[in-house]
Amino acid sequence: MSSEEKYLEPLLNKAIVFKYKFGFAGEAYIDANGFEEEYYKYEQILDKYFSYKKPFYCNRNMIYYSKHLTETVDLIKHIILDAPQIVNSEILHVNKQFIIFSLTEHMLSCVSKMIGIVFNYTSLRNNYYKVLKTYLLELTDYIVKIIFDEELKEFPIFSFSLIDDIWAHMKLLNIVEVREYSEMDNVLTMLVTYFAISDYIGAYDVIISPLQGAALIPPFFISMEKYINMMDNNPRTINYEYVRFSRYDNTYYCESTLSEQVQLISTQYMYKMKVILIDDNTGTAITLTSVKKELSKRFKNVSTCALEYYWEAKIHNDTYPAFQFEDIDLITPVCYRHFKVLNEQIDYIKNSNKLHERYIDGKFNKLNMIYDEIDYRLYINNNCADETVKARLLTIYERFKYIVDTMCKEN
Repeated sequence: MSSEEKYLEPLLNKAIVFKYKFGFAGEAYIDANGFEEEYYKYEQILDKYFSYKKPFYCNRNMIYYSKHLTETVDLIKHIILDAPQIVNSEILHVNKQFIIFSLTEHMLSCVSKMIGIVFNYTSLRNNYYKVLKTYLLELTDYIVKIIFDEELKEFPIFSFSLIDDIWAHMKLLNIVEVREYSEMDNVLTMLVTYFAISDYIGAYDVIISPLQGAALIPPFFISMEKYINMMDNNPRTINYEYVRFSRYDNTYYCESTLSEQVQLISTQYMYKMKVILIDDNTGTAITLTSVKKELSKRFKNVSTCALEYYWEAKIHNDTYPAFQFEDIDLITPVCYRHFKVLNEQIDYIKNSNKLHERYIDGKFNKLNMIYDEIDYRLYINNNCADETVKARLLTIYERFKYIVDTMCKEN
């Protein structure tokens, strides 16, 4: 057994989510058998968070993807009330874990939606940004402990009065909608990619991600670092921040320019601090390189990473200006989930009470890996000229391959 396998195996064996069935959008399914009886006992609570896709219950539904600010605030309040009831219930432990995991995912989605609005307005940012960031990290700390089968503790508390204050302030600004979802709200993808690049993540002082697609990545990665370092009795603090910038999404709004955002971040951290910029996905890497350019004016050491890549275009489309190996420091072999398919999957979750045809044969596509289509090792060896970059890419790939192979054994 290699040293990396010795490090990973105990964690992989503890991770209960590898036993869950995950769909394309990051939604999780549980067999109705063994769950349905207890579901009916708490139906008044659980109907808010689950949808029935015979023969499974799915832990997302219409409300998870709501664009309405009022519904998002109401959902936060419901979770604050409902989660303690489930934690303190007599529900079978394995079912209770799945329910609390699901409620925590709902809360993570809601809070990231709120941060996505708060960040854009100076008055909201000054009043609520820090407290929402702190709470988001508490939630990712909590879900990481659920993932590793720790004892279920009290659900992280959030003040009713505070959420009402935020809501009232937003209404004064005529804000009535939130974004439907964050693209990287897929706990499985975040968990596996963290494991694949964990040897590198711990070297950084600050994680920065673009809102809103990558909102959950920094706190989740930091919670993973905290959990692992706690086991190793090696405490270390990593901070996180956001920027609002995209070369492709013209729907976002922010009162501050990218330069102003980065300048504000630089007032909180020293120039010598090591920064890593992590996005949810990339095709051309233009967004990553543009933000890195601005960050490099304020920080000495800036690295980049994305979790998903448009590998198909890079390999099969010579005219597409795909990302270059030298432009991104930490590259995973995970394929970009195209918006057309992702949105179709989300529509299915929201509107259908039948199991999607892609799952009829019982195969849940947990991760779309490029090595299913090509010889990844051969491709990297043939197309990466820089030996240092090549070694890093192949190291990350080998870690990925080991994790996914182990994961398949669990399912």
